[in-house]
Amino acid sequence: MRISLAITVTLCLWLGGCQRHVAQYAHTAPDESLINTYWKLLTVNDEPVVAADNVREAHIVMHIDSARLAGSTGCNTLSGRYQHTGQQLTFHLIATTKMACPTAQMRSEQAMLIALKQTRRWNINGSLLELTNARGEPLAVLKAVHLY
Repeated sequence: MRISLAITVTLCLWLGGCQRHVAQYAHTAPDESLINTYWKLLTVNDEPVVAADNVREAHIVMHIDSARLAGSTGCNTLSGRYQHTGQQLTFHLIATTKMACPTAQMRSEQAMLIALKQTRRWNINGSLLELTNARGEPLAVLKAVHLY
């Protein structure tokens, strides 16, 4: 009786330890790829970005072909080029369409464009991309979105 109780307790402790170990890794997602990922804009200058109804959300995609940048400001579409070496990242020749949008979206658009122009470095932690300026100050946070 004592032996089966000892075996049961040992088994429970061992299985409990394994579950905790597996759960630890189940919640740790691998870092997303900077290139060819749809990055939805969450914040600019620590201000949340809110999408308007019937308008594409603010996002960027850095395509591998020709280092091409594409996306939306949440008001207008954008295109341009990017250059990326190690943790350094810069955006160039950013152009947008010129549609008028509600004031909130126009403000977010301007903040997003300024943040992209000031970007010098990047860091990915799981599904979040942080863009920073030359001094390492945060400019924007984006989240990887998988389009299935």
